[in-house]
Amino acid sequence: MKEKPLVTRSGFLRLVDKLHYLKHVVRPGVIEELQEARAFGVNIYNSQYMLAREKHRLLERKIQELEEKISHSEILVGCRFYVRRVFIGTVVDLENVDTGEVNRYTIVGPLESDVSNGKLASNSPVGSAILGKFEGDVVKVKTPSGTRIYRIVAIENLDP
Repeated sequence: MKEKPLVTRSGFLRLVDKLHYLKHVVRPGVIEELQEARAFGVNIYNSQYMLAREKHRLLERKIQELEEKISHSEILVGCRFYVRRVFIGTVVDLENVDTGEVNRYTIVGPLESDVSNGKLASNSPVGSAILGKFEGDVVKVKTPSGTRIYRIVAIENLDP
C-alpha cells in the first residue's frame, strides 16, 4: 500500500486556497475566452479557439492534480514535544559545519517543498537525514552537489 504524503495544516490550507482560486477565479475567465473564440467557428483554422481550448485543458488538468493531492494527503495536526526532535512541522536551524553558515528551515511534507522560502521537504536528502534527530546532532548528507555535514543547532515546534 502506498504511503500518503504528510502535509502541514498551513500547507493543506494553501493547497485548498489555490484550488478555490483556480476553480472560482481563473476557470470562469478561461471558459469565457473559450466561448468567445468558439463564436468564430470550431475548427483547426481558428487559432484563437485552439489556444483557448488548450488553455482550458491545461487548467482542468491542474485542478484535477490539486484535487488528487488534497484527497490523497494526510494532514499533520500539531504535536507536542516532550523531547525536541526533528519532524514535519518543526523549524530547524542547520549549520553547515564546513562553512559555518546557519540556515533556518521548516520541515514540510513533499507537496509543500519550497527551499527558497525556507521550506524543506521531509523526503529531500537533507530532510530525510535529519528526521528524528535531536538538537546538537551532526549528520552527513549526500546531496547532488556532494557530501555535506550539518549540525542541528536548534529545533522549534511550528504549532505550539
